[in-house]
Amino acid sequence: MNELSTIFSEITDGTHITLEKNRIYDVRQDDSFELEGYYCTNTAKRHENPTGKREAAIYIKDKSDITIDGNGATLLVHGKMTPFVFDKCNNITVKNLIVDYACPTMSEFTVVSNNDGECVIKINSECLFRVEGNSIIWQGEPDKNGKPYWEDHYVLGRRQVKLLDLATGLFRDFSRADLEFESIDMLDSNTLKATLKNKNIYFPAGAIIQSRNIVRDQTGSMFQRCRDIVFESLRIKFMHGLGMVSQFCENVTFKNCNLMPADGRTAASTADFFQFSGCKGDILVENCKAGGAHDDFINAHGTHLRIIDTDTATNGLTLRFMHDESWGFQAFEVGDKIDFIKWNTLIPYASAKVLSFTRINDTDIQITLDSALPDIEIGKDVVENATWIPNLYVRNCHFGLTCGRGILCTTRGEVIIENNCFEKVWGPALLIEDDCNFWFESGYTTHVIFRNNRVISCNYANMYEGAPVIRYSPKVMDESSKQFVHGKLTVTGNSFEKPVYGNHYIHLEYLREAEITNNSFDAPYKFETKCTGCITDKNNIYPLNGLLFMLK
Repeated sequence: MNELSTIFSEITDGTHITLEKNRIYDVRQDDSFELEGYYCTNTAKRHENPTGKREAAIYIKDKSDITIDGNGATLLVHGKMTPFVFDKCNNITVKNLIVDYACPTMSEFTVVSNNDGECVIKINSECLFRVEGNSIIWQGEPDKNGKPYWEDHYVLGRRQVKLLDLATGLFRDFSRADLEFESIDMLDSNTLKATLKNKNIYFPAGAIIQSRNIVRDQTGSMFQRCRDIVFESLRIKFMHGLGMVSQFCENVTFKNCNLMPADGRTAASTADFFQFSGCKGDILVENCKAGGAHDDFINAHGTHLRIIDTDTATNGLTLRFMHDESWGFQAFEVGDKIDFIKWNTLIPYASAKVLSFTRINDTDIQITLDSALPDIEIGKDVVENATWIPNLYVRNCHFGLTCGRGILCTTRGEVIIENNCFEKVWGPALLIEDDCNFWFESGYTTHVIFRNNRVISCNYANMYEGAPVIRYSPKVMDESSKQFVHGKLTVTGNSFEKPVYGNHYIHLEYLREAEITNNSFDAPYKFETKCTGCITDKNNIYPLNGLLFMLK
């Protein structure tokens, strides 16, 4: 076990650890904590990580009142790891620490030139690879046996490819088939001459090609069943699989954290930066900076479990995790309140408390309740844990270039998103969904406040018709439903700037009330609505024929 892991294997309550100032602590995948049973939401399918395996540099379980002061030190990952795993801990603070990968699992190369499909490409010096015929094979560092920790063909299998167009500063999606080569010749250790099979694709000189394996077998870090955890002044240069994942945690804070790519790179995370699943209390993300990911910045949600069987004699339910990438974790505690949710309208229709729960297998759970069961559509209706519902506060952050969305939040707690900048975000700056048929991410919102933010060139990918910068789209399956899923949206004091497709769009579905007031738009703005209640559109400044007007 490496030195850093040894330090944390002997930790006790009340410990304050200060690492050696500015030191680099090398941590290897095969020389750290080897854990199993850590099933993580929104990550690997069962065949991809069947035992919930985690290799961790810092592992803390059942501890309280711990402070880890990195003192400017770097935790440098070799291989693929979940650097931090905290389990059932209270009052943990991590600060002043740098986390990086020696060989990031997202590979990058620059198009030096393209002459009718005859290209010169230069591979980032931190990326390891070999050439096999007309293919690039990306590799990790060698393990203790001399074999690469991981190896991937650059476009086949589970590899995803994006093009960062430096002419526009925006990402472009790519069909992997379009990036196949007829031939490859080595010019030097990092420079290749490659001939494209499809000579007509958009592949300009100066563009940067990023590629990653989409399997989320590890995460940026994982915290489960913890309370009062604080991360302050972290510098995270790369994360693999998924970002900082808080699962059934109470009160989580990220302050003054920098999650931008290291110098010389354009990628910082293969998926989300912050994921909060089934949490409660207060979630605070404040004064943070993030950019260079292939997914969302913040996703706060619960999990809908489908009712697959009932036992009226015992008030019992058999529930199932339905999505392939969310399974295995403990979804209930005794005393938790659950809501029964109608599968086709997303509307709650009954509640009860959990008296007991039993894990049947990786996907199925039995629970008994304190009251008689309502009328249920077995195999369709779902339940949501209504006790583990957080408040979300996002303040004074800068969210930069990404291939995902800005903030996704499906929580009925208080939501205040203020004084942030969303710049060149692939999808909407704010996305509110709720569904029990696809991702199974719950639930409804009561009041979301989006105020005093700057939204610049967002939803440029045009992944939705009209490319809305704010989108409410709960997945209601009953097209005739007239019931509101979400409560109130307040959008005030924001500046909406530089829409890539000409107009600013706000898309609202199944929303009871919206107040869109005192915002400034540098281009016309339009509403797209379906099953909405009162929408107040007042005191918004917008241009018309080169002049500024205010709608009162």
